Amino acid sequence: MLEAIRKHAKGWLAKVILALIAITFALFGVDSYMKSDSSGGLVAEVGKVGISSQELSREIKAQSDRMREALGPAFDPAVTETAEFRKQVLDNLIERKALLLEAQKLKMLAPDAYIASVLGQIPAFQQDGTFSQQRYEAVLRQNGRTPAEFERELQQAFMLDAVTSPVALAAFPSDTSTKQLARLVAQQREISWTDLPASAVASQVKVTPADIEAYYTANKAAFTEPEQIRAEYLVLDVATVAAGIEVSDQAVADYYAANAAQFGQPELRSASHILIAVDKSADAATRAAAKAKAAELYQILQKTPERFAELARTQSQDPGSAAQDGSLGSFGRGMMVKPFEDAVFSMKPNQISEPVESDFGYHIIRLDGIEAAKTAPLAEVRAAVVDELRKQQAQKAFANLADNFSNLVYENAASLQPAATAAKLTIQQSGWMTAKTAPPPFNHPGLSAALFSPESIKSKQNTEAIEVQPGTLVSARVTEHRPARVRPLAEVSALIEAKLREEQSTRLLTQKAEAMIQALAKGEEAGLNWSAFQVVGRQPSATLDPAGAKAVFRVSADKLPAYTGFSRPDGSYRIVRVSRVLEATELDPMLLSSIESGVVQAQQRADMKAMAALISAGQNVKIRPGAIEGR
Repeated sequence: MLEAIRKHAKGWLAKVILALIAITFALFGVDSYMKSDSSGGLVAEVGKVGISSQELSREIKAQSDRMREALGPAFDPAVTETAEFRKQVLDNLIERKALLLEAQKLKMLAPDAYIASVLGQIPAFQQDGTFSQQRYEAVLRQNGRTPAEFERELQQAFMLDAVTSPVALAAFPSDTSTKQLARLVAQQREISWTDLPASAVASQVKVTPADIEAYYTANKAAFTEPEQIRAEYLVLDVATVAAGIEVSDQAVADYYAANAAQFGQPELRSASHILIAVDKSADAATRAAAKAKAAELYQILQKTPERFAELARTQSQDPGSAAQDGSLGSFGRGMMVKPFEDAVFSMKPNQISEPVESDFGYHIIRLDGIEAAKTAPLAEVRAAVVDELRKQQAQKAFANLADNFSNLVYENAASLQPAATAAKLTIQQSGWMTAKTAPPPFNHPGLSAALFSPESIKSKQNTEAIEVQPGTLVSARVTEHRPARVRPLAEVSALIEAKLREEQSTRLLTQKAEAMIQALAKGEEAGLNWSAFQVVGRQPSATLDPAGAKAVFRVSADKLPAYTGFSRPDGSYRIVRVSRVLEATELDPMLLSSIESGVVQAQQRADMKAMAALISAGQNVKIRPGAIEGR
């Protein structure tokens, strides 16, 4: 139990919140949601709160970035350019605003004490084991955040959790449904197959010039190349400024002396415990019984301390540490509940404490070891100190440089060279790009809109200096322009013919295969050459791709053999014979647990969606015409 608390303190709280500092927040601050963003015009309203086109663009980019990070090479940018994707993002924004408005109405606001408690538990904001306001502000400043912004993020997270957690916690799995699903997932089927090649219908495939022209006429939008530009641009960022700053040895030595605690490890202590658990709200008699049990174990250990591991395994009610002979590993200050921590940091090695009371019950603690605080020598951390000093000086210099940069690109609208010379920057060249496929930094909504505007394309003048991310300014100018055009029929004729041939071949082959399957189902064996029998599961494999697995396990097995089929990526069609169904004799506990978790999550998502829809319906939601149209 205590170990779980320690893991949460080091795990979800620290890691999640530190991740929120380091990357673009998935959710915006409460003020951002509670106020209309006038830039870019409104695309929707939730009650009296607006959603601007710029806010929608930011969220589309944020969700696209998360998908790119999660899917890696499998990420398809085209998915995020569809109207369906934009609508889904807009719907999510509407739901979030509605939920926050509901939380406000119900006065589900985070107390100041809660915010202070959360901040105090984040190791990155601590110095010598305690919260440091100076370090807190420095960490946020390095990541382009302010304390007010970050605390609003925490308040918003609290509000959303407060209004949604009752629904999420109400979901529970059905044991019968879980077992039924597990049996279906574990089921295997014995199959054999035969493949019909595309060549079986090749002679029937006919594509005429008239077919090609008709397809071209009906699908001209698919052959339209969007407007494209090439641009030259300048990037002024804090990193570039920092790279040009020289840091003296004396400045390094002074910073190291003033901040030595940052470059070391605080004192760590390792301990084991035996927990007699009792809820803090339990009545006096129950707590007294738990205390008496703990006192009894303490008396045993006074006489036979070597039995600590044995008693931890058999008597402790903290399952995680009991399995480790009571060991909680090493930890520093601020990582355990206060009564436990105070006891541990007042003990001597191998000392066993009297029962210590906490909200979780009574602990008998043994101090296993002390690892003294350490400070890394300057030689080891010099590079980090230099980097930090450069960042600090760059932050101060950047404001002045940014003002001058902004003025120069505006005053010399026909050229970026004056700004490049003054800031010692190199003018960079882009490749050909469209508004939808623009790479960084041109995928920033503000920069993209400015660069692709008719005025910029016609005048080829500098855009204003636009902050594409905290501490990064970009100005660009169009150097070449290609207007949108429809590719001529002659240019795409071969592509259309190949597509039509493939579609025709697939249709004819499917029709032929389906006729054979119907004949087989009637017992009319057509003298086909079947493969050897093979037992397969639902997971896609070399034998069955996802489409094949779906077909094999979707076909009714009431009467065997059963027949089904599916198209393959190589253009052939595989006819499959299902000869046996093998049910699992025992259900894997891990599979049951996984399915149970999945069922609960599905219930939670459905319930949350229903609740959000209900709340949104009461907020008078208005979506403007053309809200989800892309560029």
